[in-house]
Amino acid sequence: MMISLNGLGWQTALQQPSRVNHDAVQADFMPQRQAMTTSNTAAQQNNQGSTSQQDAEDARQEAFAKLKVALQNPDIGARQQASSSKPAASNALQEFRDYMSKSPAEKIKEKILQELGMTEEDYNALPPEKKQKIDEQIAQRMKEDVELKTQAKLQQQAERAAANTADMAQGSETSKQQEDKEKAQSV
Repeated sequence: MMISLNGLGWQTALQQPSRVNHDAVQADFMPQRQAMTTSNTAAQQNNQGSTSQQDAEDARQEAFAKLKVALQNPDIGARQQASSSKPAASNALQEFRDYMSKSPAEKIKEKILQELGMTEEDYNALPPEKKQKIDEQIAQRMKEDVELKTQAKLQQQAERAAANTADMAQGSETSKQQEDKEKAQSV
């Protein structure tokens, strides 16, 4: 059944299924194909469109090939990354090692100097009175750090002791309950 629009409105029509002659259908399409290939402007437009499509396809295939190589040889990517970032990584590693080798006093001194917007060279160029004030700040900060660490350790020890006494109290309660049950069963 087929619904079509005629001048009067929509009309339904029954269409009988018919056998399709493939040669006739093919003959219908052949002239159209030839007309398309003979048109010069259409060919140029297709070429312009196809070159951009070809470029995109080439880029996609190249990316896929790179991905395939990277998946087949996973250590190549790691080697390339390591070789390209090796100087920066070794510099950062050296800075980290230098920082970790400093004493707590040196770390605090560096931090205070940064807060004051000074460098080590600026500090060395200061008169002795100002150096002494900064040294006093460093000593005060170290004292505060030691007190904070001591308080934190004492608090941890107190929490552990409280947890142990709670566990022991619970354990003694459980043993008393077991003794009471045993007495009740024996009676």
